[in-house]
Amino acid sequence: MLQFHHIGIGTARFEDAVARYQSLGYELFVDLNDPGLNVRVAFLRRAGEPLIEVLAPLSEGGPLDALLKRRAIPGPYHTCYAVEDLAAGIEYLRERGFMPLTEPAPALAFGGRPVVFFYERDIGQVELVEKPPFGCDAFAGASHVT
Repeated sequence: MLQFHHIGIGTARFEDAVARYQSLGYELFVDLNDPGLNVRVAFLRRAGEPLIEVLAPLSEGGPLDALLKRRAIPGPYHTCYAVEDLAAGIEYLRERGFMPLTEPAPALAFGGRPVVFFYERDIGQVELVEKPPFGCDAFAGASHVT
């Protein structure tokens, strides 16, 4: 049902965080602003390793900005799972006690595919993305490069 896709790193120092991952051998392959989600997003990859998503708020007032102001991050703050069917993934998490944090919304980093966030007190935030264009063998037919 769920396939691990990436770990999300929230930061106020976007360029510095991306450069640090690049210094560790990661390749930047997505870098864009998503005003609808109020974030700047980068995806980095390294052969045989999970994807890293670096996010920074575009403006004050969003959920990521609030986490940064509380000094809860920089650092990992969500794990993301790819699903074939978002509605089925949502039901799967709800049945297991996960609380929805957002409504499904299109994410530019995934070519407009919908994402949704949940919370579970023992493991934190979980993101679902429907049929991501990159990052999972199950969805290997598509590609996305900046």
